[in-house]
Amino acid sequence: MRSMALGITLLLGSTTAVMAQTSYGGDAALTYHWIRTNAPPSGGCGCFDLNGGGVSGSWNLNHRWAIAAEISTEHTGSVLSTGSSLTLTSYQAGARYYLSQLRKHTSHGPQPFAQALAGTAHADGRGAGDGDGSYAFAIRMGGGVDVPVNSVFAVRVIQIDYDLTKFANGVNHRQNNLLLGAGVVFRWSR
Repeated sequence: MRSMALGITLLLGSTTAVMAQTSYGGDAALTYHWIRTNAPPSGGCGCFDLNGGGVSGSWNLNHRWAIAAEISTEHTGSVLSTGSSLTLTSYQAGARYYLSQLRKHTSHGPQPFAQALAGTAHADGRGAGDGDGSYAFAIRMGGGVDVPVNSVFAVRVIQIDYDLTKFANGVNHRQNNLLLGAGVVFRWSR
């Protein structure tokens, strides 16, 4: 856990050093997450919900591409009405691509983006089953839309990601999850 946090810190620190040389901006976001996930696929969905949030940051390389990182935690107190809890914590980094602004003639136009993040996730709680206390590969691919309020703040009106985790589950060691999110974004420029 400490080595993973150190690795992410080094990645973000070196990225910040590179960005300082190019003087491009970035953002920091605080988002609420709802995840629809599944228990081992033993017939039927076995689906349940987790709630939580995340902190993310991006550093713009140019007007289209950015390096992004996210740390998030989601929790449920009752997996499939069993009373078993599950907490998922993810540490991921990757790339973000900004699509064309929907209203180019104004600085307050919605800004859609697509992203792909990869890293690790930690499962904790009796609801994690075989994966309890373990780390597994995780990847998130999707995007969202930020709507600027002014030059400093924006609202992330939607974030939709396919969230794959590879925890041991006794069947196929794969969980296909859907993440929906929304939140606030603080932006900085050169």
